[in-house]
Formats: sequence, C-alpha cells, structure tokens
Amino acid sequence: MTISFMQISPAKAVLALALVEQRVTWLETKRIEQWERSHYLSRYNLAYFENAARLGRLWGLFEESRLVASAVLLDEDPRWQDYEKAPAWYVHNLASAVDKPGTGAEFLHRAEMKARELKKQFLRLDCRTGAKKINAYYEEKGFLYAGECEEPFYKGTLWQKKL
Repeated sequence: MTISFMQISPAKAVLALALVEQRVTWLETKRIEQWERSHYLSRYNLAYFENAARLGRLWGLFEESRLVASAVLLDEDPRWQDYEKAPAWYVHNLASAVDKPGTGAEFLHRAEMKARELKKQFLRLDCRTGAKKINAYYEEKGFLYAGECEEPFYKGTLWQKKL
C-alpha cells in the first residue's frame, strides 16, 4: 500500500471537507466537545478549503488515492502572536478518516518530517480547552503545553512540538 503526504489541489478540497464533516459527527457521538457543528462547518466550508488549497496550505495523507487525513498548515497564526517568534507550521482543521485509526497520528508525523525539511523549528496547534481526550491525545504525541488563546466562541489550549 502506497502512503503519500502531499498538497491537495483545489479540485480535491471537497475531500478534506468530507473528512471534517465525518469527524464532526464522530466527535458528537463520542461526546467530545471540540468542533461545534453549525459554527465550525459554517466557518470552515468548501470555499475555505478550496482557498487553502489554492494557497498551497491544504495537505493530505493519502493511502493509494484515498484521502485518509488532512489539515491546513500555516506559516503564521494570530493565536500565537504573543509567543516565541520562530519558523513553525501551525496545524488547523486536522481530520482523519474515522474508519482508519492512526491516520491522524501518521499525518502529524509526516507533517513533522516535512516541517523539518522546510527548516521549521516547531509544529504548533490548538484545541478546545477542557476537551480532555483531545488535549491528552496531543500530549501523548509529544506536544508540550504552551499557553491559552481566546476569541469569540472559542477558548483554546496551545500545544507545540520542538523539531
């Protein structure tokens, strides 16, 4: 089985949105408060993912031709403006196929390898403060607590991994 990590084209951005929609449903069934359906999907819609793809920021993990994990990888993130300025990739909208356990972790691993190749010093992300399971997941993957962020409708915990 061929596994590849690559940028997603705008024409395939709909596949990333489908993963996010699947993950939102899964989070609801597991009672994990991370992405509230109506607010999240109205903000992170097809136009958002197509634009991220046009800018070269939408990345995917493919098994053969099937997208099994995706995220938007940014070079800057205003949620981190008060923290150490260093070359970093900021992971947003990470979603993986619900029937393929481990693909989210594999995506993070591949993103970390690519970030090193691009001379990044950190892989950074945030998740909802109080979402114990998902915060524990990132800590288990080697991310260290870096602080908190807050904006309308969202209070997040900042996590980073030194590369």
